[in-house]
Amino acid sequence: MPLKDAQSGAIRTLKKCGSAAPVSRSIQDIARLEGVLSSLLPVQLTQLAGGQLRSELLALDLGALQVLRLRFDRPLHGGGPKPKGRQLIALDLEENPGQSVMRSHGLELPATAFFGLAAGGEIHLTTPERCSLALLSLDRERFLQWACELGAPGLEEPLEGVNWQAIDPRRFERVKACLRRIFRLAVRSPALMEDPTTRRRLCGDLVPLLVEALVHRSGHGGRLARPPARIELVKAAQAWMAEHPHEPISLDGLCRQVVAGRRSLLQGFQEHLGMGPMAYLKIRRLHGVRQALLRADPQATTISQLAAQWGFMNAGHFARDYRALFGEPPSTSLRAEGANR
Repeated sequence: MPLKDAQSGAIRTLKKCGSAAPVSRSIQDIARLEGVLSSLLPVQLTQLAGGQLRSELLALDLGALQVLRLRFDRPLHGGGPKPKGRQLIALDLEENPGQSVMRSHGLELPATAFFGLAAGGEIHLTTPERCSLALLSLDRERFLQWACELGAPGLEEPLEGVNWQAIDPRRFERVKACLRRIFRLAVRSPALMEDPTTRRRLCGDLVPLLVEALVHRSGHGGRLARPPARIELVKAAQAWMAEHPHEPISLDGLCRQVVAGRRSLLQGFQEHLGMGPMAYLKIRRLHGVRQALLRADPQATTISQLAAQWGFMNAGHFARDYRALFGEPPSTSLRAEGANR
């Protein structure tokens, strides 16, 4: 399926009035996963380790509440703006939480955390190799109204400017158990999900548990006395990379751009992304080449020229690095999308 078709298909299904059939698909391509996710979240994804991505996405429309389950087997980094007017709630669905580390804005998240809560700001999430996430998206005003109706009129204040909350473990497990029941029903009986009464009932089961969990939070990650060490340097370097995708740069040059020492920048990237800044830069630009290949006309595109635009001057080294990261040679990416078109 072409990238644009995958994206628009998910958008149509999730937003189509009168139908809430589950969107379930297996996706083995980081570019397509990013495109499908954009219907709920305009996030830029970076695959941080080599090998073909295997991911599974299940999206449900419960009317006022949109629910997404995402599983994948490669460490990913996601960044981008949050959708305006929406209340996001994300949580880890892994059966054995705490086995791996997930970081939000450089902070290591507790195993029983709701994250992505702050209405403003941006997404900056780094996941472990194997991950199972739930992402809930609600109209923010409607969610706060529900909270008032459920006896929690002051919920807006603790959510203002706070990006994650540590939740009481028992209440966190109740939310996870409810989500698992919803996902099982969607997989086993997808026709039921098109019944408005069923959708209202499932939404009515889940929302009170979310409100109760947030009321009985046990700690938060907002307004810290000081930000995690060197995270702002990492974000500044990432922003420069995004704004100058084709400009040659050395480590010393990058340090000058973000006004940082080599040691600080190296340590920051290692701590928050698991690699050095130049290794991350190469991966981001390989993603850029992939996006360009997926959109290119194979009859009018030369891979070596396209790679050179992104700073890869040695065709052999580029092809090796591309295949190591994405699990296929660049020629396959170009021909596959061209054939679909």
